[in-house]
Amino acid sequence: MSTLTKYTYRLLILSLLFASCKKVIDVNLNNAPSQVVIEGIVNNQGPASVIITRSVRFSDNNSFPPVSGAVVKIRDNAGNSYQLLETTPGVYTHPNAVGVPGRTYSLQAIINQVSYTAGSTMPYPVNFDTLTADQLAFGNKVLKVVRPWFRDPDTLGNNYQFVEYVNRALVQNIYTWNDYINNGGVYYRPLIYQAEDNHRDIASGDTVTVEMRCIDKAVFTYMRALADLNTNNITPANPPSNLSNGALGYFSAHTSQVKSVKIP
Repeated sequence: MSTLTKYTYRLLILSLLFASCKKVIDVNLNNAPSQVVIEGIVNNQGPASVIITRSVRFSDNNSFPPVSGAVVKIRDNAGNSYQLLETTPGVYTHPNAVGVPGRTYSLQAIINQVSYTAGSTMPYPVNFDTLTADQLAFGNKVLKVVRPWFRDPDTLGNNYQFVEYVNRALVQNIYTWNDYINNGGVYYRPLIYQAEDNHRDIASGDTVTVEMRCIDKAVFTYMRALADLNTNNITPANPPSNLSNGALGYFSAHTSQVKSVKIP
């Protein structure tokens, strides 16, 4: 994924978090202190990227100020260490920091002499077999959807995230699955996309792209909690981050596979 796409996705995560809290309860959070927000990603297809911003008050727009001048390092358990460079305000990357499945990665970001850390182990990839188009009766209409197909390994404990784009535009849904119900089975669940959450329904002629991520348990828990905040009337709380010192966000070492299909 490009830096811009990753940044857009991170803004989506923040928007879902703060919008969900605002619509569920009526409290004055305009005086809440600004918090550091970190999205750190290491994958097996491209260089690592860490985006650092600060949270804003509800009365402000969704323009999260970038944090510049941080010292950001990523290490793995094979002895490799990378100090990331700030390529644009708040965005830190390193061209050689490409992930290897099975390795454990640690992130350290030092901001105003405060150290924020996290760790994540990159799972081994599960093959993304194919992406097919389908349609489903949903309520009083028929939705065009896509189905990612893959076979889960026999070992229990695999976690997956799917990121969807329609004509290169990011879909607002967060899709996370695990294998506790169908361990070792074939998965082909549809990605349910509706206009009430996005700007319009999927239509014939659209190109839908899906990224399949094999993620660790901590990132799965974070993403599932974030999705629940946006869809259920639950008491809002920050999703359980794997970052230290009260930072919002997450650090994920995951594999990445991408497929596209044109909707008939």
